[in-house]
Amino acid sequence: MGTGSRQRWVVWRYGFRMGIDTLSVHWRLQMFGRSLIGVAARLSYRILGFYLVVVTGGCTLFCGAASAADWPRFRGPGNDGVSKETDWNANWDVDGPPIVWRSEIGTGYSSVVIANGRLYTLGNDDNVETVYCLDAETGQERWRHSYECAIDANEFQGGPTSTPTVDQGSVFTLSRFGDLFCFEAESGEIRWKVNVADVTSIRIPGWGFSGSPWVTNGLVIVNVGDSGVALSVIDGSLAWTSQDKDSGYSSFVPFVQDGEERLIFGSARSYVCIDPLTGTERWRQRWLTTFGCNAANPIVVDGQVFLSSGYNRGSALLTFKNGEPVLVWKTKDFQNQLTSSVYLDGLVYGASGSASVGATLACLRLIDGEVLWNAEDERVGGLTAAGKYLITISDDGLLKVLEPDQASPKLVSQCQVFEEQCWTMPVLCNGRIYCRGAAGTLVCVDVRTTN
Repeated sequence: MGTGSRQRWVVWRYGFRMGIDTLSVHWRLQMFGRSLIGVAARLSYRILGFYLVVVTGGCTLFCGAASAADWPRFRGPGNDGVSKETDWNANWDVDGPPIVWRSEIGTGYSSVVIANGRLYTLGNDDNVETVYCLDAETGQERWRHSYECAIDANEFQGGPTSTPTVDQGSVFTLSRFGDLFCFEAESGEIRWKVNVADVTSIRIPGWGFSGSPWVTNGLVIVNVGDSGVALSVIDGSLAWTSQDKDSGYSSFVPFVQDGEERLIFGSARSYVCIDPLTGTERWRQRWLTTFGCNAANPIVVDGQVFLSSGYNRGSALLTFKNGEPVLVWKTKDFQNQLTSSVYLDGLVYGASGSASVGATLACLRLIDGEVLWNAEDERVGGLTAAGKYLITISDDGLLKVLEPDQASPKLVSQCQVFEEQCWTMPVLCNGRIYCRGAAGTLVCVDVRTTN
């Protein structure tokens, strides 16, 4: 199943290349320091052989430092779609909770991220793509940046599918055609921009690049090519690259194996595990899905990895022997075509089936892969979890709070937030739920316990 370690990096600069006039000296020095931290931390990994998080000068090794209340990247700070918030109201009256603001941001499927009171997302209007920064509480626009980019509706409404990433005062965004930007988070100033497809000569997959950027050790890593591409966070210079083969559509999931930091993600034909520092491939699980549509994020639980895709491919659980993946079980009865599942207390909850005809909420027991139920009346376009609850949004904008167990999902609350296609996960952050429709409606629902 695995291929062992294969060196495939082109050149490793450690982010040392400097000299872009538009970058502040302070920011360049900060990023330079983070690169040095990455080198030292890598040595610590190999010597100590256990997961080490190094915090120096306000910088975190594995993920950029963020407030406990932030949701700075796709699927949240835990990279698992699960919110740690407890102070929110799950029980709504018949009229539903108040929608405190609504904004039109253009066509697309990009989710929202939130850091330091600001919300970031992307949308496309008439072949012009825009990166938005809004006040997360009021919806007031703080800044925007627009650029020409084809909407490219191809069996869906088109527009951006990647979600921004916020890290250490920067916002990183990726278009479906490879436009990678680094913005100053507060002002929207462009620190640098690179078209990743152009600088690597890697082909663009059928539905474009969809994975969200991952930032670590002075690098921003994107799901481009067969096993990823990394660039310096300082200036966008290429650090390492991969073969010119189709990428998949998932984002990266961190994974600690043998005491070392690794990343797992879907390429077009496999799920791949790499060393993010060098791009060295650690293992590869062949995973053939029609159209190369490996889009749902893997889920890491206690050193095992859950995989799922649609088009009758199904799901599987991997364990590891001598560093290589070993199949525990597989099933065709649970299929995440687009939406990533969430894991709670031994159970995996997800949208199973085809998004185009309406995927439905299903529950799978992780230990043996048995599907305990499939609620055919619960159509799901996106979902997240908080505490004992699932927060789902249907593919036509019906927002629900459900209390699931091994028998069935119990409806707690619901409200219609818009009436348009939705394949984007809702986000719970600071007592507010943010929902985004494909046609461009973005709403903020107030579920604070005290308004």
